[in-house]
Amino acid sequence: MSSSKKLKGITLPALRGVMGDWVYYTCLVGLDEIAKRVRFAEEIHSNRNLSEMIQRQLKKGRSDQIANYIKTQNDRFFNSLVVATYGGEPNWHALSDVRKKDGDGLTGLDEETISSIGFLTFRGDENLFALDGQHRLSGIKKLIKDGIDQDPYDEISVIFVAHKETRHGLERTRRLFTTLNKTARPVSKGDIIALDEDDVMAICVRRLIEQTPIFSGDRIAFVASNNMPTSNTKSLTTIGNLYDTLTIFFTSSKHKLKKSKAELQRTRPDDEGLDLYFEYAKTIFDQFRRNFTELDEFFRTEETHKVVSHYRGPHGGSALFRPIGLEIFSKIISTLTQSYTISEAVSLASRLPRNISGPPYNGLMWDDNTGTISNAHKVTLREILLYMLNTSKYSDPVLLERYRRETGSSTIELPNKVI
Repeated sequence: MSSSKKLKGITLPALRGVMGDWVYYTCLVGLDEIAKRVRFAEEIHSNRNLSEMIQRQLKKGRSDQIANYIKTQNDRFFNSLVVATYGGEPNWHALSDVRKKDGDGLTGLDEETISSIGFLTFRGDENLFALDGQHRLSGIKKLIKDGIDQDPYDEISVIFVAHKETRHGLERTRRLFTTLNKTARPVSKGDIIALDEDDVMAICVRRLIEQTPIFSGDRIAFVASNNMPTSNTKSLTTIGNLYDTLTIFFTSSKHKLKKSKAELQRTRPDDEGLDLYFEYAKTIFDQFRRNFTELDEFFRTEETHKVVSHYRGPHGGSALFRPIGLEIFSKIISTLTQSYTISEAVSLASRLPRNISGPPYNGLMWDDNTGTISNAHKVTLREILLYMLNTSKYSDPVLLERYRRETGSSTIELPNKVI
């Protein structure tokens, strides 16, 4: 983690509190000091792309609104920012101790200041980052940068918590980040993937990115949705789609770790359990690579641009290089695991056609005329592919009627079965 620029020391009136196993300090801090000293929550990740993903959750328009609110509203008010601190040497001075000390910059304090219960001192070389209130922080920074006629500056309540640069410390801080935001508003999918320390899929996504070469570097697009940017010619899929893929396998495939999505999102397993989920995630992509030649090409090469450009573009390409295609194949394989092992299920699925310019993709997932992807017919496409494997839940007449209706062709026929 990077260290911040050394600033002057500061003494803040504070209240000390304890909740659970957190000790926290509630202080009054001027807007100018907040803008100078407090940064955003990218500090809780070692991976640069995951850190930048947090930053992209901050919407510029929201910052402008908050800055304008502070500038124009006389009855303005904020709830507390929650700020993590690490490094430096922040010190708590209880009221009972203040009169006994001659040093630490506390001499000469007046009675009004001393009556504020206690004091938190910072040397100025601490690293401070917001866990709750990042949009408010971005608005404050914009306001101070643009200039505002305030003398003195508004003071707002800031709750400081200690952050430790250890594995356990990072987990505690990330969990606090998502807990605080979950209680305030729905947490975005991007925040969950990047930060959640209870969500099993999010943890495994981060491990695949940070601890394996499978999705290192440009192999994954750091986009929280399933919409792959058309300009991307290096990544297999998006981080949001990777999260959804693991969710499908962890919740739907026949496996000893199978649980409901709600359980996997809210209850963190012990370390041994997490390792089992991570091993299963790696097994899934190992089987993908063993059975799908285009994926083997992708994971084997250092020049992913060449492979991706061949299998994804306006010409069409492979269904597995489209988020919707990877989702559909994940559901097909999960369905097959009810009767087969994971390796057998992936092997069977590999017999299916994957060229989206041909049947059954064209007209359901792919429009040859416009060169665009559609998400509107996922169920029918999945069931036709399962029909080709003798596993569809629909009867042949029902499936054919859906196929003709959704493609707009009254003469189209179901594709040949592959087994």
